[in-house]
Amino acid sequence: MSLSASLSTANSSLFVTGERTSIVSRNIANADRPFYSKKSVSVVTVPGSGVKSSQVIRAEQPVLFRKVLTSSAAAATQGARLDALNFLNGTINDVELGGSPSALMNSFSNALQTFSAQPHSKLAAEAAVRSARDLADGLNGAASIIQQVRNESETGIQASVNRVNSLLADFKTVNDTIVKGTISGSDVTDYLDQRDEILANLSNEIGIRTVARDNNDMAIYTDGGVTLFDRSPRSVEFQRTLNLTPGVPGNAVIIDGVAVTGANATMPLQSGRLIGLVEARDDISLTYQAQLDEMARVLITAFAESDQSGGGGPDQTGLFTWPGSPAVPPAGTLISGLSGSIRVNSAVDPDLGGDAVLLRDGGINGADYRYNGLAEASFTDRIDELIGNMSETYAFDPAAKLAAGTSVTGFAGASAAWLQEARKVADDAYSYQSTLLQRSYESFSNLTGVNLEEELALMLDLERSFQTSSKLVGVIDTMFTSLLAAIR
Repeated sequence: MSLSASLSTANSSLFVTGERTSIVSRNIANADRPFYSKKSVSVVTVPGSGVKSSQVIRAEQPVLFRKVLTSSAAAATQGARLDALNFLNGTINDVELGGSPSALMNSFSNALQTFSAQPHSKLAAEAAVRSARDLADGLNGAASIIQQVRNESETGIQASVNRVNSLLADFKTVNDTIVKGTISGSDVTDYLDQRDEILANLSNEIGIRTVARDNNDMAIYTDGGVTLFDRSPRSVEFQRTLNLTPGVPGNAVIIDGVAVTGANATMPLQSGRLIGLVEARDDISLTYQAQLDEMARVLITAFAESDQSGGGGPDQTGLFTWPGSPAVPPAGTLISGLSGSIRVNSAVDPDLGGDAVLLRDGGINGADYRYNGLAEASFTDRIDELIGNMSETYAFDPAAKLAAGTSVTGFAGASAAWLQEARKVADDAYSYQSTLLQRSYESFSNLTGVNLEEELALMLDLERSFQTSSKLVGVIDTMFTSLLAAIR
């Protein structure tokens, strides 16, 4: 080999070693960055000229990355559901504290039993009425919590939609740069990492599928099949309602003119934080709201007064009242928002100047509705009737998703059990999906991420290679010097 060829080989080795050292330094500097993939330089031998670098190669695992995206979307769905259920659990809290609708109903039933045992006691009558008021207040408070959950979910949906639109705009910028760089032969590996990170963030909000195209171009679709990005981002739209109406679902999310949430969705979303928030707003909360509303309706019905004069007057609300009073709610029909408006009739509330003894005697709606016409202090028929009404079987609206025929106290207990079961299922699902996401990301990172020990070892090898090439250049320089001196 001639000295010129040897010098060319040594110089090419130095140049390639410098490029490889630069890439290793880049790997080490970005080792802790999420979704940064390990880079390496592809080196080829050039006959007679040593070596040269052909391209920068990026570590990739497309199958594992897709698993990370689907796991992220599934975990976000369950996380949003669990957050809502944990908030709704505030209507129950510790059962021993007696603050749940079921516990308050049992306390009220016990107060009625006590009043029946001593019907002459005004204190027992007032205690029963106050227990009824605690029950009504408990239903009001639970309805308020549901409304808060729904409104916060609505706010979360708007924030999620805004984030999706922002991420799609960022995706277009990076994707365009990748396509142009690929066509021109530039190093686009760092931009590919950025694109992966955008996709990971996007999958947290909405379930996605990606399709790779020529020149590293990419299209994005929802997991329901709607186009999110195809050379340009599609518009994701949502009209937020500031204060949702009880019992009424919120507005749908629209992508590229197609509804992807709600009962009318033709290509519905399957996963992602967005769908979890919609389910919390329109499924979980509305079901629990229906259960509370049905409790309120049956309570009003169970404690209504009937005409005792024989005149055939209509039943009218008694101990419990509502905005539609004095009419009694229709049987078996859900009245949305009723749990938020049920009240104890002021005519029997001692703290509002009412007479609690009317609970024993009747007559809240006038003399025709009086059960104890002789005002007997030992009269218990009306109290016992009310106690029996709480144990009677009623028809409940199917929207409550509980047993259609049971007592109001049994229904309240079933409602508490439903909420706790839903919370447990969501907690288990969230734990599973979070673990699956963690394991998927770890596997992906182990195969594509930077191992600092390996990079530092490679850096030492490159230093030795650089030293060797430098010595070779020095030797060739000495030989050239000697040759030139000999010629002179």
